[in-house]
Amino acid sequence: MSLSDLMVGMLFVFIILLMAFALNYRSAEHKAAETEAQLTRERDTVSLEKDRLARERDALASQRDRLALERDRIAAERDEISAVTDHLMRDNLIRADMLATVMSLLREREVEVTLDPENGIVRLPESLLFDTGEAVLRPQGVRALRELAAVLARTLPCYSRTPAIQQSDCPIAPRPLLEAVLVEGHTDDRPIRTSKFADNWELASARAINTYKALLAYEPSLSALLNARGEALLGLSNYEAQRPVSLGPTAEDRRLNRRIDLRFLIAAPSAAQLDEIRSQVRPTQTSGEETLPRTPGSP
Repeated sequence: MSLSDLMVGMLFVFIILLMAFALNYRSAEHKAAETEAQLTRERDTVSLEKDRLARERDALASQRDRLALERDRIAAERDEISAVTDHLMRDNLIRADMLATVMSLLREREVEVTLDPENGIVRLPESLLFDTGEAVLRPQGVRALRELAAVLARTLPCYSRTPAIQQSDCPIAPRPLLEAVLVEGHTDDRPIRTSKFADNWELASARAINTYKALLAYEPSLSALLNARGEALLGLSNYEAQRPVSLGPTAEDRRLNRRIDLRFLIAAPSAAQLDEIRSQVRPTQTSGEETLPRTPGSP
């Protein structure tokens, strides 16, 4: 083999190697381009995911702030409701003490009545005041109502609006706690029809009216007692057999249902009292502070 043939063979080998290198380079370049494109896509995906997470983070932060405000609003309303409930419970306790005083004074005067402190009722049985089927006071009933009127005239001025001279002996600071004191007529469920009364409604009404008039006749000062709005405190109502205290069918059950009730109703807190309670629970915020949002109808 001549030198020229050797050189040609080497050149041919070199060209083959160069072509193989070029092919490998093109393949590597193509793979690099694909890898770069894939990385770019992944980078864009990550960027979009990051933006989405940022938006969700901001939304969660905003929701957290709204929930915090709602929590504070609910806590404030809960405190207000608790304060109003405490106010009403205190009034219930004051009424219970007042009724216990009335009961004690009546017992000192040997007038036997029963007490329902939960509902604010002093209960006078029929046997104390009236004969069965009658609305005219018995002598024993006259004495009982005379004593009851004296006790009410001594006690009620401390819990109503009345001339100051009637409040001089009050054990507590006088205030119009009571909305009304109702003389209620009640009968049993047996129908009645006589020459005097067409039905139980007329009998219960006549008994309540006669009891009411007797109390005012024995103690005229009771007519001067007013509630917080300046309305007459003493009134009357009629429930016939609609509010029995005993549901049994026996004669004893019916006897218990024939009665006169004195119902002592507590006045609801006025708007001024509610504002005072709110001011104690939720003090007025200084200017510049954010006030809690209120839902429609919230106090």
